[in-house]
Amino acid sequence: MRNIFIILIFFTGNIVAQESEVDDPIRNFEELWSVFSLRYANFSEKGIDWNQLYKVYRPLIDSSTTNIELFEVCCMMLHELNDGHVTIDPGFASEIECGAPYEFQLEAEFPLAQDWLQFSNVITTTLIANGFSEAISCNFSEETHFQYQTSDSFGYLRLDEMTEKITFGQFGRSLDAAIEAFQGKKGVIIDLRFNGGGWDYIAYKLASRFIAQGIEVGHYERTRLKGKNTYTKMKYKRVKARGKSQYDQSIVILTSDFTASAAEVFLLLMQDLPNVTIVGDSTEGIFSDMYEFSLPNNWQVSLSHQQFFSKEMINYEGEGIAPDIRVLNTREDLRRQKDAVVEAAIATLREMTN
Repeated sequence: MRNIFIILIFFTGNIVAQESEVDDPIRNFEELWSVFSLRYANFSEKGIDWNQLYKVYRPLIDSSTTNIELFEVCCMMLHELNDGHVTIDPGFASEIECGAPYEFQLEAEFPLAQDWLQFSNVITTTLIANGFSEAISCNFSEETHFQYQTSDSFGYLRLDEMTEKITFGQFGRSLDAAIEAFQGKKGVIIDLRFNGGGWDYIAYKLASRFIAQGIEVGHYERTRLKGKNTYTKMKYKRVKARGKSQYDQSIVILTSDFTASAAEVFLLLMQDLPNVTIVGDSTEGIFSDMYEFSLPNNWQVSLSHQQFFSKEMINYEGEGIAPDIRVLNTREDLRRQKDAVVEAAIATLREMTN
């Protein structure tokens, strides 16, 4: 499950005091470095010498290092991994970011809340201008945005999170309704540009509704063995058609560099099907589940302890899955009042279905 940035501001004297406290900094740094050394799965894929990073960052810590200073050094070290599944939460508010150490292209283009609102309106305007109906929305939580709509020829499905287990039944019923609405359509757009991940079993359930009966898709995964540079036996995750009905005609999947984690697992399953085209930007490249642990000072930390592979045994960790057709959303979309990626998707579906 993908993590969002930890961006907090301190307000009270108590919080400031906690930041300035000294709480066994050497022991906590050593524990952080050691757990990553024992469990992190992708050092070689990222070209990281973890022992060398110890030599760089350990001298910055001594017995008088405060909490906030320790937090800053730990964040700098973890940012070297360039991994959105690597997080650290100290339990106090800070002006320091310690989440994904990069800016997403969509965030750079639309940095303000009002920009996102305008862009959301542009998506709707573009779909309506191309003959799509008003959206039917099924929002299971604040983070999960599920909507679908149809035109005479095509369908459109947007999912912003691979939702949690508590909404599994509701997700299934909403997916039933969407698949039913797509029957008889020449093609469908699945919009995952804003999907930062969630739970893999939702990716499997989603895929099971967009593959034909008798067709199988899958991927491989393995977990690093603690303290060893070896892994568990490679496990193949197989997905077949399930549910009341399927949609197996032409499909275009929309992606961005924010598309991550379980959303990328869905792409691992779907990318090689002959009726599927990916349009947008390369995905974030964070596939592993998150191994979570606590430091002696009760800071909460997560890391990537697995490797995921496509059916062709390609590991996309750190690189992401590249689109078949690269199209980016920019501020020009706001001026034009047209979503360039949706326009490209519709054009691609017309070519595929003709």
